[in-house]
Amino acid sequence: MRRLFVLAFIWGWSFLFIKVAVEGMSPPTVACARVALGAVVLVGVLRMRRRPMPDARTMWRHFFFAAVFGNVIPFTMLAWGEERITSALTAVLNASTPLFTAIIAAVYLKDRLRPVQVGGLLLGFVGVTVAAGFGGGDLAHSSLFGSLAAILAGASYGMAFAYMRKHLTVIEPTVAAAGQLVMATLLSLPLAIGTSITSGIHLDPHIVLSIVLLGVVGTGIAYILNYRVIADLGATRASLVTYVIPVVAVTVGVVVLDEPFEWSLIYGGILIIAGIALVHPPARMRRLPVQPVAGTALLLIVVALVALPLASCSSSGSSACGQAHTEPLDPNLNHIIGSGAEPHYTTDPPTSGPHTPGALPGGVLTQPLSRPSQVGALEAGFVLVQYRDLGADDLAKLGQLAQIPGGKVVVAPNPDLPDRIVATAWLNKQSCSAVDLAQLRGFIRNHQGRGPGTDG
Repeated sequence: MRRLFVLAFIWGWSFLFIKVAVEGMSPPTVACARVALGAVVLVGVLRMRRRPMPDARTMWRHFFFAAVFGNVIPFTMLAWGEERITSALTAVLNASTPLFTAIIAAVYLKDRLRPVQVGGLLLGFVGVTVAAGFGGGDLAHSSLFGSLAAILAGASYGMAFAYMRKHLTVIEPTVAAAGQLVMATLLSLPLAIGTSITSGIHLDPHIVLSIVLLGVVGTGIAYILNYRVIADLGATRASLVTYVIPVVAVTVGVVVLDEPFEWSLIYGGILIIAGIALVHPPARMRRLPVQPVAGTALLLIVVALVALPLASCSSSGSSACGQAHTEPLDPNLNHIIGSGAEPHYTTDPPTSGPHTPGALPGGVLTQPLSRPSQVGALEAGFVLVQYRDLGADDLAKLGQLAQIPGGKVVVAPNPDLPDRIVATAWLNKQSCSAVDLAQLRGFIRNHQGRGPGTDG
């Protein structure tokens, strides 16, 4: 169990590293970079030990499936999701892994779960939701597709845990992890190259450090531990690592990112530990009759269900940006030539309506844009990032968005905004209470170049 908690600590930090990395790299590139760095570490370890890689085709076929479900799909989905939701919420949703693992292991590996273990799985999941304030509004103010991406990653991990236990725990953990990551690198490289060409790569020291730590520690070293945990505890119990990860992820947010402390972290942590104890009980508990233990599990579940709404009420949402949404088309699409009073718009800032054609702004502006000019830019496929009441550091961060390839991003002040930051595209809008480059880059990537005045 000690290795499981070490692994949870490493992967809890990984969500922070992913959040930083996607500020300068596309999600497939983040996934490819981390598995490539992890592969370099593990292949280097094998060479130092003079251990060869397997040459049997059957083993590489196993590496292929492990890489697809254990790396390519979940790593890409987590990075893509963190462009749209917070790292804490991503960790919470990814904690669905043990539930998927238990179901898949029961079908694929014919594992039998006692009622007390099922109760422990459910209790642990409830603890995770309490720990990160899942009921406090995070999901309601975040991207639905970003949330689904994190859940899909959990389902993919569940398949990988079961498959690796059946086919890859018979060989040395370092060899198995190295083979899986080498295969994952080869599979993810084409998509990483393609998205890097279209979206570009923007690196600074923080992004470089994050991707290095994510690849070397969060992937290379962590995967050696992961294989050993699976071999020691089995697929379902090994997947319990995802119950502890959100506690680490939320704590990192409080300490490193200066996020507000939530008492729900304490409530959830207690429930998580209780859930793990039921799924993997100490030796003394295993000698107890099944009925008392099952009764205890039922009691703890009832307590959890009572604690969930209480913790939810005391928790506040931590998402910097609300969910991007589509607005109705303003039927008045007249061109406005010359000066005069601005026409009426159905939304503010507008995403359609009367507009000024002609020369378009670009880059970082120091003066606000008129509403007709804003809509004119959106019609031409621009994404407008407007702000108010920001300090110099935040302004410098927003300025990075104007450098995104495509040349259709404008950063401009607007003292009349309803929120501190509002990103607009044709018929689409996202509001933020603080600078979140990952979510704003995701909005830009989805909408840049897609106005009615473009071919996109």
